[in-house]
Amino acid sequence: MNSLQRIQAALAFEPPDRLPCHESFWDGTLDQWRREGMPAGVDAADHFGFDVVSMYVDASPRLEQKVLHRGDGMITFRDRFGYTVTKRDGISSSMEFSDHVTTDQAAWERLKPRFTLSDDPAEPARLDDASYFAHLEPYPTWEEAVTKFERVRATERYVLFTFYGPWEATWRHRGMEKLLMDVALEPDWVADMAGTYVDLVISILSRCMELGMKPDGIFLIEDLGSTRSMLMSPVTWQSVLKPTMLRLGQFVQTRGIDFWMHSCGAIQPVIDGLIDCGLRVLNPLQADAGLEVGPLRKRYGRRLAFHGNIDVRKMTGPIDALEEELCRKVPVAREGGYIFHSDHSVPPDVSFERYTWMLGRAREIFKGGIGD
Repeated sequence: MNSLQRIQAALAFEPPDRLPCHESFWDGTLDQWRREGMPAGVDAADHFGFDVVSMYVDASPRLEQKVLHRGDGMITFRDRFGYTVTKRDGISSSMEFSDHVTTDQAAWERLKPRFTLSDDPAEPARLDDASYFAHLEPYPTWEEAVTKFERVRATERYVLFTFYGPWEATWRHRGMEKLLMDVALEPDWVADMAGTYVDLVISILSRCMELGMKPDGIFLIEDLGSTRSMLMSPVTWQSVLKPTMLRLGQFVQTRGIDFWMHSCGAIQPVIDGLIDCGLRVLNPLQADAGLEVGPLRKRYGRRLAFHGNIDVRKMTGPIDALEEELCRKVPVAREGGYIFHSDHSVPPDVSFERYTWMLGRAREIFKGGIGD
């Protein structure tokens, strides 16, 4: 199997020829690993043999993006999504968000028309092979985006188009604290903001497909939970956000595109509702939020595939604890329905040597290696 076929087999709950795998990294991790011996100039996906590759959809209102301050290892920039963020420059870390543009409903009405796709062929593309977050460089033309897509497709990997989900996108321009109040006090307004965003996403996906850029799957970044609970009640999610999610799910289903979603936290109460919306793959299965791929597989059977759940905390701890983690979770992949990945993303305190050992050991266990 090539990588595309391997992931397709996993999603069809058929035995893949080897362990399907993919990974996400903190900013700074790969730089650290190259200092530790990872070959320079080699893409991590090629070095480790990952099976999934992403391109990134810009479904923002495209406000002016500007670096406000850069120095002493920090950067503050105004993002095209309508917020200001301060963070460490080039390294994943805690982030301070401020100055969200949707200050009230009148501000939303002024912003709302910007959530539309321009028909002007001179407008930059809404797709790139670099992450939309901190995308400080100009976007390519649509013609250049097609060239990039063809280059990605030629790798014979499974191609995901990655973008914010409706909740994640809306708090970016509204602010998390205010949106948490809005979803309780102004649910119709939240539904309008979420639905307007998804309208733009659907328009962008349609444009991409018109130009011959059809992904194998979409990957929503949609954090709905904390370590202990949902960010909102499951009933609120069902009434306010599920209709929008269902519309997006139906759009991709009818076009033969798989629906993947990332959500941190304890989101168990809405998994069935997400499946109703067409969800096929859930990521990252945060281990310390009580998610465990084995029991989840037993509960959902062939209704849902899983992507993640390897506890990052175990990657820096005792080797026997990591061995036990792999032996418990990796065998799930043998009959399909599971793609190896961390339970979020890999930070730079996981060494290159440890990650290399872990992935090699996981592949041995998949094949029935000693210790299983």
